[in-house]
Amino acid sequence: MMKKLNVLVAAVAALGFMAQAQAAVGFGQSQKNTTPHIIVGATEKSSNSHGGAIGEPGIGVSTIGEGRLIGFAGLTRMAPADSNGIHNISMAGAPGSHGGMGVFHFSKVANADVYFGEWSATGNASDPTHTVYYAGKDITTNIPTDGTATYTVKGVNQYSGNNALSGTFTADFGDKTLIGSMANNMMTINIDADIYADAKFEGDANIGNLAGTTEGHFFGNDASSLAGHATFAGDHSKDTAFGGSKQ
Repeated sequence: MMKKLNVLVAAVAALGFMAQAQAAVGFGQSQKNTTPHIIVGATEKSSNSHGGAIGEPGIGVSTIGEGRLIGFAGLTRMAPADSNGIHNISMAGAPGSHGGMGVFHFSKVANADVYFGEWSATGNASDPTHTVYYAGKDITTNIPTDGTATYTVKGVNQYSGNNALSGTFTADFGDKTLIGSMANNMMTINIDADIYADAKFEGDANIGNLAGTTEGHFFGNDASSLAGHATFAGDHSKDTAFGGSKQ
């Protein structure tokens, strides 16, 4: 009986380890050199009224609460999504402890615990703290090795309520490429990236003659969603975060 119990305990522990591995948080951000800056990643502990469980996709501001990460799920309760599916929180200049939180615009990929967006201290287009980012739970562990998939994507850049980007990306898992574009009335961003076995993608981005780079992750079973960002060293005001689901 004891032997069977030990086997059962070991099996449950193994399943728990597998679940944790499958639920790994993937994240990235365009910069963290300014003061203040944001930090994205996995939450380490639940705290304060915003809530959030351990190991969830989260974000923090370097000058607030020692940079402690707050789960995006908690932030969504602070500001319901607008008609474009984007959450908007503006605390720039607010009194009290939240005054340094800055301005957030972020969105959630449908049916996934995956978030992407932008932040700056003031919300101004020229703000050098402007940062784009993504953070999502459940990095794909079974990335396809053949076939293609099309993703409907949304992009966030200098969001003002009516200028979200939209487009489609096509992943060719056999050729290991991710190619596509997203656009609004002001610009079109093209991406051409390589897909890696660890479910990450990296490559080139461009807006006309403005050259940049892109990176991100696939999330969920069989790469059901993706998120990432495109950055442009020649004009960081064009830096854009994006995410989307497989059609």
